Amino acid sequence: MDVHRGIRVGLLVVVAAVLVAAMLSVPGAGEKDFLIYWSAARLLASGGNPYDPIALRDLEHQARPDRGQQPGQSSALWNPPWLLLLLLPFGCLPVDLAVRAWMASNIVLIAAASLLTWKLLARRFDRRSVLIVLSGGLWFYASLSTIEMGQVSSVVLIGLVLSAWCLHTGRDWLAGALLFSTTVKPHITYLPLLLALLWVIHQRRWRFLGGMFVTGAVSMIMLWVMLPGWLSAYLHLVGGHSFFQYSTSTLGGLAHTLWGTDLFRFAGILLLPLIPSLLRVADAHGWPTAMNVALLISVPLAMYGFTFDHLVLIPAVVQLLSWALRGGLSRPWAWAIIAGVLLVSMVALAMMTLPMAYYHYFAWPPLVLAGLYALAWRRRTSVPLGSLAGEHAESEA
Repeated sequence: MDVHRGIRVGLLVVVAAVLVAAMLSVPGAGEKDFLIYWSAARLLASGGNPYDPIALRDLEHQARPDRGQQPGQSSALWNPPWLLLLLLPFGCLPVDLAVRAWMASNIVLIAAASLLTWKLLARRFDRRSVLIVLSGGLWFYASLSTIEMGQVSSVVLIGLVLSAWCLHTGRDWLAGALLFSTTVKPHITYLPLLLALLWVIHQRRWRFLGGMFVTGAVSMIMLWVMLPGWLSAYLHLVGGHSFFQYSTSTLGGLAHTLWGTDLFRFAGILLLPLIPSLLRVADAHGWPTAMNVALLISVPLAMYGFTFDHLVLIPAVVQLLSWALRGGLSRPWAWAIIAGVLLVSMVALAMMTLPMAYYHYFAWPPLVLAGLYALAWRRRTSVPLGSLAGEHAESEA
């Protein structure tokens, strides 16, 4: 029976991956942003400067001569340099192969993060839960945006999930090393990073800090060996650039578009007084729950961010599904939460197909998901824990 169940689960994984890959197997899919990442990694591998906009633009043009430079489009890599160390193997591949390899990597990373989150929170699998979690993860609007754009938000997602897993299992050195990978997008992970540092200090889990420090130091040493002037090149690039010029999927981006003010870009500062409460959540309910709460309240208030950056909310979505299926919600509320999550993703996906769907129109999904999370949190406390899980166990038996 276990072998047959494993085969069915494997088939579900393959079918989900094939469906997503088939949907995106159109010319240009997976390369809009990845072409910049690939060009920068290739420059680093060949001894060039990945933070030279002219060299980067020339390499992009060589790879895709038919891709015109659109007005206002950037040909620069704004992420911290250690991202290039992760992408270096892709930079050594021909561009067409690299694009497909990264699309496959995105699918695998998103699927793995979704399943690992379920295992961490719900503790056990069955064929129905695997299907629901894979569908919820791979067809999440931010997942499809990440895969279609060739974005690297999946690196942040898997870093968050694996770090939480290692903290749960007591592998603090590895947890710290993995969490360091999330700094490739610090504008999205700013609150979980700060919260994790304060929590492990409070818990006196010094190995976690050691893992982060050693990983960061080794990354920088490798960069200095490969590109001695990387620090000055990167600082020169970002120092002369304003990240507030973009239409972003945050409340600050929406406020900028509506009222022309950048004041709301710094709204994340208002979350600092909530840190003691978040630390208590981590102590009482575990780090994965505290991480999800921190992401749900901080992503909408980030200085900037886009639809693909909402990918880090997948663990919170999976936790909602775990509460609905196994966490003590009554059946009507369980169906309401599942329907709410599905509706958010369907509406966001429909909006993404519109020709004038600017990024600031997508500031709302994290807010709605946060509302669903708060509602599920409150309702699950009023129902005996595990009551619905018992019903599922009986039905499966």
